[in-house]
Amino acid sequence: MNFRSTRACWAAPRCIASQSCRTAILNLLFFVALVAPVASSQTAPPKSGGSSRLPGKTARIVPPGAAPRLVVVLVIDQFRADYLDRFRGSFEPQGFRRLLREGAVFRACFYPYAITETGPGHATLATGTTPDRHGIASNNWYDAEKKRSIYALEDESSPVVGGTPGRTPVSPRNLIGDTLSDELRLANHGRARVFGVALKDRAAILSTGHGASGAYWFDAKVPGFVTSKYYREALPDWVVDFNQKHPLPVPADQFPKTIESSNLTVGFAEALMEKENLGHGGSTDFLFIGLSANDYAGHAWGPYSDEVEKLTIETDHLLATLLNYLDKSVGRGSYWLALSADHGVAPTLAQSRDPGMARLVAKSIDSKTLESAVSAALAARWGAGEWLAKDEELFLNRELLAAKNVRLKDAVHLAGEAALTVPGVAGYVSKWESHASRQITQAYRAGYFPGRSPDLYIVPEPFALFDGEKGGTSHGTPYTYDTQVPLILFGAPFAPGDYYEPASPLDLAPTLAAALRIHPPALSTGRVLAEALRQGFTRVAAMAPPGNEN
Repeated sequence: MNFRSTRACWAAPRCIASQSCRTAILNLLFFVALVAPVASSQTAPPKSGGSSRLPGKTARIVPPGAAPRLVVVLVIDQFRADYLDRFRGSFEPQGFRRLLREGAVFRACFYPYAITETGPGHATLATGTTPDRHGIASNNWYDAEKKRSIYALEDESSPVVGGTPGRTPVSPRNLIGDTLSDELRLANHGRARVFGVALKDRAAILSTGHGASGAYWFDAKVPGFVTSKYYREALPDWVVDFNQKHPLPVPADQFPKTIESSNLTVGFAEALMEKENLGHGGSTDFLFIGLSANDYAGHAWGPYSDEVEKLTIETDHLLATLLNYLDKSVGRGSYWLALSADHGVAPTLAQSRDPGMARLVAKSIDSKTLESAVSAALAARWGAGEWLAKDEELFLNRELLAAKNVRLKDAVHLAGEAALTVPGVAGYVSKWESHASRQITQAYRAGYFPGRSPDLYIVPEPFALFDGEKGGTSHGTPYTYDTQVPLILFGAPFAPGDYYEPASPLDLAPTLAAALRIHPPALSTGRVLAEALRQGFTRVAAMAPPGNEN
C-alpha cells in the first residue's frame, strides 16, 4: 500500500487563502484594462522564405507589442529551482543562461499545496488553481464504487490510438474547469491550434485542457508517440512516419531516464510544428512540451547525484537547440516561452544522512508497519476485518464501517492516532481534524477533492521517506524541496531580471492570459505577475497579425 504524505509548506511564502487585498486590486485593474475584444485574423500564412530547417516558412521578427505567433510552455518534470544556480557554471550561454539573462525569473515560486505530483502540478500550471478546485487530486485515487484505484486521466470512452493493447484509455474529462489554452481557443473561435507533447500522457493532456487540437505522448512498447480517441480516430501519417524513423536509441528500461528521451520529445515537437504549421497562421498558437527524464533519474539517484547533474547539463544543451530552432522557425521575438516544473524532489536517505554533507536525521517510514498499526487499532476497537482498502493510500473500507455501524469520522481519528506511533510520522490530517500546524492543514485542504482524496494524510518528519531504505527518493509533500520550482517568462512582454516577490505556479496562467488580452481560466486563483510586465504591455493584442495591433 502506498501512503501519501502531507507536510506544511514551511518556507513557502504564500498560500491561496491568504492573498492580499493589494493583489486583488492589481488583478482587477489589469483585467478591467484588458477586457477589450480580442482581435483575430484570417490572413494567410507567410509565403515561403529562408528557414533552412523548415523549407517554405519565413521567420519574421514582429514589432514590439505585437501578438506572439506562438506561446510555448516548457515543463521539466521534477526540476528543482536550485538546479539553475547549482549547475549554472556548466551551462552554455544559449540554454538556461539565456533564459536567466533575458527572462523574468521568479526566485520565490512555491506550490501552495501538499500533493506535489505530476498530475496535480501540470493541471495547476494550466488552470491557475489548486487541486481542490481543478480536481486532479493526485496521479491516482481510490474509487469506492469501482473498489479499485483509478488513473487520474482514466476515461473508458477514449481508448489509446496507436498504442499497445491494454493501455489505460485516457482523456482530460476528469479535469474540472478550463485551461489557458482553452481560453485561447474560446477567444478566437477555435482558430488557435493547441498541441501537447510529452513523454507522459498526463503531462501532454492536462496541460492543454479540453479543447486541444491534439496531444501526444510516448509508448515505449510501440515504440513511438501515441494519442487518444478523444482527439482523433487514427494517428496522422506524419506521426506514423516519425515513429518508424526513430527507433529507441537505448534499451527500453533505460530510455526514460536518459537525455535520449528528452531529445526524442523535442524532436517530435519540432516535427509537429512543421507538419501542423504552428506559429505561421493568422492566430496565436499554443504548444506544450513536457520533459520527463529528470523525474525518472531523480527518483533513481536523487537531486545531489552525479547522474542528475549530468542530465541537467545535457538538458541545457537541448534547451539551447530548441531556442535556436524557435528563433529560426517562428522568429526571434515572435514567440513567448514559459519554463517551470510540476514539483521538486527530496534527497535520498543516503544523501540526507551523508556525514560529509548535512548529516540530517532522515527516517524511513515502513508502509507495512504503518498499515499494521492502523489496522490493529481499528480491530482492537471494533473487531477484526479488512479495515483498509488495498489499492491506494489510507482509504477506509466503507462496507466494513457500515456493517459494524462505525462512523467514518471516528475511525479516521483512531487511525490517525495509531499512525503517530510509527517512527518518522510527525502528524496526520483529515477532513475533520489535524494533528499538525495550521500551515499543514492549509496545504492539505488546498489539495483535497471529495471522492478523489484519501480519508487520512500522514505527515512525515522533514526528510523522512516512505520505504526509503529500499533506495531512491520521491516527492509529494509541501516541504520546500518538493514545492519550490523555477518560473521563467521569456518574450516581448516580460522585463528581464530576478523577482523576489512571492510567486506560485498558479500565477502562470493568469499572467499569460493578461499579456494575451484574453480571459483567465475560469477557476484561476493565481495573481497577475504585474511586476514583470513591461510598460505598455497592454498594447499586446492576442491573435492580431503583425502590423494590425490595437
